[in-house]
Amino acid sequence: MSAQPETPDPSLPDTGMATGNDEGEPGHPDSRPLAKDERRLLKQLRKPGDGTAEPAVEDGPAVAAAAADDAPLPAEHAAGGNADGLDAEFTDR
Repeated sequence: MSAQPETPDPSLPDTGMATGNDEGEPGHPDSRPLAKDERRLLKQLRKPGDGTAEPAVEDGPAVAAAAADDAPLPAEHAAGGNADGLDAEFTDR
């Protein structure tokens, strides 16, 4: 006698993706008001940080040129010379 699998509950989705959210339906946002500490954190996050902002490396022309040529990024400096005494030494031994 073989064991029959139980019939799944028809009210449950087949998978996690069967909830409808994968079809462009947004989830339901939390509509509760923010707590005092959450409002303070949100206010801090909206302020720019101290100091000057630097452009992201990914936005530079070197990255665009490397992506267009399907090539590696050029080295910022000469290889080696970390000034930490841990440079690799390659020999024929």
